[in-house]
Amino acid sequence: MVEVEGRVGDQTAARASWVRLLLALTVLHALNDFYGLLLPPLLPALREALNLSYTQLGVIPFVGTAVSSLLQPTLGYLADRRRTRRASLIAGFGGYIVAMVWLSGANSYALVLVGAAILGVASSTYHPQSATYIVHGFPSNRGFAMGIHGLGNTAGFLAAPIVITMLLPTIGLSQTLLVLALPAAIAIVLCAIAIKEPAERGAHGMFAGITGPVVLLTIVHGVGGAAALGFLTWLPSYYGYLEYSLPQAGLLTAVMVASGAIAQPLGGVISDRLSRRSVLIAALVGVALFQGAFVFTTWLPAMIVLSIAAGFAGAFLGPVVLAYAGELARGGRTGTSVGFVWGIGISVASLAPLVSGAMIDAYGFGVSYLALAALAVFAAALGLRLPRS
Repeated sequence: MVEVEGRVGDQTAARASWVRLLLALTVLHALNDFYGLLLPPLLPALREALNLSYTQLGVIPFVGTAVSSLLQPTLGYLADRRRTRRASLIAGFGGYIVAMVWLSGANSYALVLVGAAILGVASSTYHPQSATYIVHGFPSNRGFAMGIHGLGNTAGFLAAPIVITMLLPTIGLSQTLLVLALPAAIAIVLCAIAIKEPAERGAHGMFAGITGPVVLLTIVHGVGGAAALGFLTWLPSYYGYLEYSLPQAGLLTAVMVASGAIAQPLGGVISDRLSRRSVLIAALVGVALFQGAFVFTTWLPAMIVLSIAAGFAGAFLGPVVLAYAGELARGGRTGTSVGFVWGIGISVASLAPLVSGAMIDAYGFGVSYLALAALAVFAAALGLRLPRS
């Protein structure tokens, strides 16, 4: 009896430890993804300060996202293989501080692009490591854990446009960027206190973990993510085009992002009970329908409802894709699989602001947004070829 009680006590303590870790990772996710949506609310201010076209503006987030996505598979593999996941997290948040200081002094387009690249290096470390912790800690309800973890994404994405639109009119662009280094400093302290290196070591051979289903999931994630990212990136600028002020545009964008607070855990739970594939396809169809409908109205209440619906559908993608990628991993290469699916997928998605910005210059917002909706339809069709589990 004593032995049984001891085992139960050990299991309870282990479960409590993983729950505390999930809470810490959720907070870190919020701080990390705060920087993920930092550039779009700054684009109108950068356009005015540097007299840039929409095509030039589109290059800025593309550079950061492309650098991040190309580094993620390699850094995920190395962190798994060498058991340096915690150190990788700390280094990434340190990179955000460097990026903010650099951008605060950037007075030319070229320097802004360098700052965006530094931001990309910093953001390449988080998702492969956090997914590894969650996949090993929550084997039977990964979708739910990814959904809770995804609340950090919603909080970070929600905070970024609000904080930036509050600071910019008050202290200006340069000082705003310096202040934005503070969340990364907080994250470094939290990593040092709450995160421990897990015992698992990834198997040798990075490319052995990149299977056919992993590649297909990467393509679906990239194309579908392009549809959602392109829409979100230009949403503040679109509201500005409709003559809403910068604070109004930021708040209206934040309203869309806020829908993820419900959508991310809900999507994770549903995907635990249904197939990941079914939920992923349904989410992509929703993105296409709601973003496509958004183009055909300028009545603000309808725009708000449709943007919220599009954000809700798009927010399903994150937890489902991360859980799916972790389950497709081979030989303990969770960081490799997640890094490839998330990183290369985001690399594909990062083309959306660049291409859609050029389309806005040439044809206007309406044509660009309809093209993005069509991408979501294409991604849903590709998703039909994914394995059911």
